[in-house]
Amino acid sequence: MTNDQITFRKYLLHIFVDQRHDIISSLVWISNHYYRLPYHFQSAYRALSVDERNAVIREVLMNGD
Repeated sequence: MTNDQITFRKYLLHIFVDQRHDIISSLVWISNHYYRLPYHFQSAYRALSVDERNAVIREVLMNGD
């Protein structure tokens, strides 16, 4: 996993727990609050390809941690 994926994973997991383990709500929340999130998260998110983001989401869903 790249550093950007690790950063994305960290924030996604935090939001995932806050959204009661609902991935759809988590992704919508990120979309609605994107510009309020820390800059290093925004930077990491933009640097990832679609496949890299999907890999992180898949890992979170499969492992849950």
